[in-house]
Amino acid sequence: MREAGESDLIARFKGGDRAAFEALVHLHMARVAGVARRFLGDPHEAMDVAQEVFVAAFRVLREWREEGSLFSWLYRTTINLCMKRLRSRPRLASAGDPAEAAAPAPSPPDAAGRVELAGALEEALGALSDRQREVFVACHAQGVPLAEVARGMGISLGTAKSHLHRSLCVLRDNLKLRKLL
Repeated sequence: MREAGESDLIARFKGGDRAAFEALVHLHMARVAGVARRFLGDPHEAMDVAQEVFVAAFRVLREWREEGSLFSWLYRTTINLCMKRLRSRPRLASAGDPAEAAAPAPSPPDAAGRVELAGALEEALGALSDRQREVFVACHAQGVPLAEVARGMGISLGTAKSHLHRSLCVLRDNLKLRKLL
């Protein structure tokens, strides 16, 4: 789905109007940064990725062929850059401390419990494969329909469903282990 006026802005940018590119950035920055933030968990790193995405867009847009929406390309580029950053991070070993697993779960309404739950979710997301995380974040954090996620990733709908199911199982098991579910 093309944003209203996006085609006009792209055409104006191709014609040399730099303000048109700024308008495109303004149109898509929040969504691009949101995808990166949910994927990486760090708002500063997410903004770095968003800036890299728009630098790449600046280079690519002069040759842009309007076969799909610009956001689809921005989304795919954002995911690719996030994956590159995640691959460069050292993998954290799982705690696996039986005493920690036996600790009682915090009550959900308290702030400390919410912070712990957020941390546990972030760690559980880190335990997912790259593909599982990508499908989960796109569907649940961004609200992108599963069929569109599959198309954007170049995989079948069945494969996307499988990745989503496996990601939910891993997240559930991780949260149950921590007594948060």
